[in-house]
Amino acid sequence: MRQPIHVIGGRKQMTPERIAGIGFVAVLHVIVIWAIVTGLAQKILKPVPPDPIQMIEIKPHELPPPPKVKPPEVQLPQHQSNVVAPPQIVIRDDAPQTPLVPQPPKQTDQQVSLPQDSAVVSVSGTHTIPPYPALESRLGHQGTVKLRLSISPQGAVIAADIVQSSGFPALDQAALSWVMGHWKYKPAIQGGVPVASTTIAAVVFNLRNAG
Repeated sequence: MRQPIHVIGGRKQMTPERIAGIGFVAVLHVIVIWAIVTGLAQKILKPVPPDPIQMIEIKPHELPPPPKVKPPEVQLPQHQSNVVAPPQIVIRDDAPQTPLVPQPPKQTDQQVSLPQDSAVVSVSGTHTIPPYPALESRLGHQGTVKLRLSISPQGAVIAADIVQSSGFPALDQAALSWVMGHWKYKPAIQGGVPVASTTIAAVVFNLRNAG
C-alpha cells in the first residue's frame, strides 16, 4: 500500500502551460516598452525644417562709418601766474624827428690833490724833561738850554747844537744827551715826500721841578 507524499514549502513544478504563460507575459512587456519608447521619441524629436541661408555681398563704400569717439577732456589745475607783462612801448611817427648831433665830451678839470708842504712837528709824548743833575740841584744851578736839532726824514734827532747855554755846562750836556736819545718828530713834507729839516728846541731846568 503506497503512502501519500506531502510537499511542504517545495518548488512548484513547471508545466508546459505555465511556461507558455510566462513567455506570453514577457513578450507583452517587451511590446509595451517598445511602444512607449518609440512614442516618446517621436514627440521629443521633431524634425526642424531647413532654413534657407541667403548670402549678401556688402561693398566697402556701403559699410557704416565707425563711431567717432570724443577724447576725454583733461582739466589742468589753474595756477595763478605772478608774471607781469612788460609795458608796451608805442613809437609815434608824427613826432618831429631831429637829427642827433654828436656832442663833444665835456672837459672836466681834474684837480690832483697833492699833499701840502709842512714843517717838522714834534711828537709831544716823547718830549719829556731830562732828569735834573743831582750836583747841579744841590748847588742851586738852573737855566734854559736852546738847541738846534737836525731831524731825519724818518723823524729822528740825528744832531744837536747848543744855540744858547744855560750858563752851566752840566745842564747843557744833560739837555743835549736827553733830547737826542728820547725826542721824536714828524718829518717835514715837501712835494709829498718827507725830507730832512732843522728846528729849535728849548730845555728848561727849574729847581722847583728837581726831584
